[in-house]
Amino acid sequence: MQFYELNSSRMDYRELSADDLNLLTPLLRSEETMQTLGGALSYEQTLDWLVDTLRRYQAEGCGWLLALDKPTGVPAALCGLTYEQVGAERVLTANCIVRHELRGIGVGRECIAACLLYAFESMHADEVSTFVQKDDLAGLHTAVACRMQPTEKVSHTAFGKTAPCVRCVVRNPHLAEKAKSENELSEDEKSTET
Repeated sequence: MQFYELNSSRMDYRELSADDLNLLTPLLRSEETMQTLGGALSYEQTLDWLVDTLRRYQAEGCGWLLALDKPTGVPAALCGLTYEQVGAERVLTANCIVRHELRGIGVGRECIAACLLYAFESMHADEVSTFVQKDDLAGLHTAVACRMQPTEKVSHTAFGKTAPCVRCVVRNPHLAEKAKSENELSEDEKSTET
């Protein structure tokens, strides 16, 4: 059962299944790909991550997706939307892990942009966060390119490893437009009353 679907020009996205463990190897078990996230995962950690992803689909209606290069069908990235607990707040996050050999050509930006579009248009989210490790300049560049603003420094845990991160946030642009329209309408009403 497909819970959610993303679209973009170069990638096909699909939910993971229990049969995808081998497809995750070039992503999660690669030292180069996982270097900014604390290193490659073991087979057991990869399996645990996949089980957690499948659980998230059921529990949250969202989770990580496999991003496949359209012409070749080769896995290019893992990306998706997940909910995370940040203090007392439940936060919707956009996530992306790009194969190391495909970095620097806009794959991460395309994946995050597709996640944000889905979050705002289909889930009607007020805002979406991402957590970028402090030394990951490419990740920070991707977040900013997707109009996410750095808001605070936090300790964040990903893949069982806690590291200093920058939380970047983007608000739903439709909410800003709606607030502006309501404010203009309110101003018009005030001017007709006087």
